[in-house]
Parts: sequence; structure tokens; C-alpha cells
Amino acid sequence: MPISRDVMRRAAADPDRPAVVGPCGPVSFGELGERARRRAEALADSGVVAGQGVVCAEEDPSAVLVSLVAADLLGAAAIVTEPAWPDAVADAAVTAARALVDQHGKAASLVVFSSGSTGLPHPIARTRRSWTFSFPTFSALTGIGADDTVLIPGRLSGSLFLYGALHALTMGAAVHLLPTWSLGLAAEAAASTTAVHLVPTMLASLIERIDPAASRLRVAVCAGAHLDQPVESAARSAGVQVIDYYGAAELSFVAIRRPGLAPGRLRVFPEVEVDVRDGAIWARSPYLALGVDQDAEGFAGVGDHGVRHDDGTLTVLGRGDAAITSGGATIAPEAVEGVLRTAPGVQDVAVVGSPHPRLGQVVVAVVEVRPDHPLSLPVLRSTATEQLPPAQRPRVWYAVDQLPRTGSGKVARALVGAGLRDGSLGARVLA
Repeated sequence: MPISRDVMRRAAADPDRPAVVGPCGPVSFGELGERARRRAEALADSGVVAGQGVVCAEEDPSAVLVSLVAADLLGAAAIVTEPAWPDAVADAAVTAARALVDQHGKAASLVVFSSGSTGLPHPIARTRRSWTFSFPTFSALTGIGADDTVLIPGRLSGSLFLYGALHALTMGAAVHLLPTWSLGLAAEAAASTTAVHLVPTMLASLIERIDPAASRLRVAVCAGAHLDQPVESAARSAGVQVIDYYGAAELSFVAIRRPGLAPGRLRVFPEVEVDVRDGAIWARSPYLALGVDQDAEGFAGVGDHGVRHDDGTLTVLGRGDAAITSGGATIAPEAVEGVLRTAPGVQDVAVVGSPHPRLGQVVVAVVEVRPDHPLSLPVLRSTATEQLPPAQRPRVWYAVDQLPRTGSGKVARALVGAGLRDGSLGARVLA
């Protein structure tokens, strides 16, 4: 992976250049390189050789980067886990990851995990090239380069955040790392950072909190969920250009949207081919993960559905397995969530299906309540009635203080449904 080569080269040529800033820094490129060298020596002394896995489970994200660079120096695969996982989950995840590394040998340089929306982390192995080949193109599309300071406001176990950190370091930029998402710390960081990687709900909260006059943020790279148009408009008013992309841990980049494209429409990412078959999105590219299931022509998919327009742009509708079938109508939860998030008092929302003896399923909305704003069921119902067709309107409403989320900050929809069924979600019925 060029990340170790580039880190060590910058450590030698410009050792005082900032690599990590913020609460997990400061760490210069020189210090990062030296710490990685010492860590690599310790790993080698313990018997680690090329083609083996190195677990990166540190709480401090700067230490995760040190371990990752050290593993790369040895030709080993960095297995980046989530520090908050229970021991049993972490043990099972690492065991599965090591088996995957053994399967692919020296071809594997990095193991990340799926977001865990189904409740269990799934290991995904990558070659060195499958990410780094996209770095120059990503820089050209986002404008993020060596002169930037890039805010990474979440754990590096999330591939969205890990990619952002590795891209920045490879380009010679400094990364402002937060050990976990904190709106207060992210808003403070906006005064000294120029770019940020995050999911749309984080962006919405951040733009609402920052002072545009004091903020240096000029670009926000968003992924992981649907980007609502009001959030993008608010960011633009604050002087922040939003770049929205669609991808998956198994596929990496598939499509990207820069300013100027119509809302919801993305251009296929360079070097990627997209085919929409029976509504399902399939992609072929040099960015695919190792061992991902492919058809005879090399296309892979993760169950996401979309529409390919005549002008070549792509609209992503959401996961096919999340679709709700009610009275013969097929409902994409993302479409309902996008409307409900505009209602007063809604911090975020998850929409799931609930069994119904006559309709098959009905739409259920679980609202994460804003702490500073009362939630009104009549207002929620009015919002749904005014903007959604009858089949898409929630029949049952719940409120929670906090929705379950994945390591990257996305709502874990499957855990919401499971929590409603077994009572572990702690949801309150709105009536």
C-alpha cells in the first residue's frame, strides 16, 4: 500500500510537517514514521511476517494509523476493528478476518468490516491497489490535497472514515482525528479544518452548529446514507461545498455527485462500469474487494437498488432487502425517512416494516427526538399526509432518545427492527 511508502518518504523529507492534529495529536510525519518503524520492528520480533494479519484495535485513532502503517511496512494485512465491540463479537470478527487473510495471503493488505447493519460485522479484504488507485481521482474530484486539514470525526473502523484518513495522509494533508463522533468537538474543529468526511446526519448537525464566519470548512464529503436536499442547501449557505458519493465496503466507489448535478443524481465514478438489472445496481471496477461475489462478466452488487437515467446518471433508491411491501406497493424506507426528517423535532428517523395480516406489512417510523425541540405526533402525521402517498405513510409511530448506529454513524436499520420486536430498543409509542 503506498500509504507506508508515502508516509516514510514524507517523514524523511519533511519530518516536521503535521500528520495528525486535534485531540489525538499533534503527530508530525516524522513522528508517525518513527512510531510505525518501531511498531513494525516489534511485530516482526513477535513473528509477524508478510501475508499475516495485524489487529488494529486501539482506542486512539492515531495509534490505529501507526499500527496500519507498521503492518504495511511488513507486507502484512491490517485488520481494523471497532474498539467498542463486545469481546465475543470482536473475537469472532478477528477470527473470521484472519481466515480471510489466510485465504488471500500477500494479496490482502487491509481488512475492514461491513457496517454491521445486520448486527454482525463481516470482514472484507482489500488489495493495496483497490483503494489507493482511486486516490488521485478522488483528489481531482474533491479538491482535497496537501494544503488541507481534513476532519475525520468518527472511528477508523468505519471504512468511510478510514479511507478519508488514508487518502489525506497519502496526499500529504494533515488529519484532524476525533476518537468518536462528538458534535461539540467537530464544530470546534471547523475553525481549523478545510474538509470533512461524514454521513449526512452528522453534516446536518454540524452545519446547524458551526459559525460560518469562523469556519474554514470548504468541502464536505458525504456518504453512507441518502443526502437530503435541505441539508445540502444549508451547507452551501454556510460556504461548504458538498460532494456526495455512493459506494459500499465491498465495492468502494460506484458513483459521485458534485455541485451542478440535479438532486439525487450521481455520475458513475471514473474507471467504474455500472449496470442496473431488474432495478439492482451492479458495478465492475478496479476498486472491488478481494473475493467479492461477481458474475461471469466481473460485475458485483450488494443488493442496492437504483435507476439509470438516459443521461447516464444514477439514482440510488436504497437496499432492496430493506424494502417494505404493503398492500401490493413496494416502499423504499429512504424515501419516507427523507420526508420525515424535515418535520420539527426530528433529529433522525428509521423506517421499517411490521407484519400485517391483510396488507402484508405496514410502515413503522421510529423517530430520534431532538433534545431541544418538542415532538408533535399531529405535525408528524401532517408532514406525512402532505408529502407522501397513502401507502408510504407510517401507521405506527415510536420515539427514542437515540437510534442504534453502526461504527460509521449510519442508522443500523436491522437493529431497529429487532429492537422493536424484542423490546430492547426502549421505544415509546407516540399516540
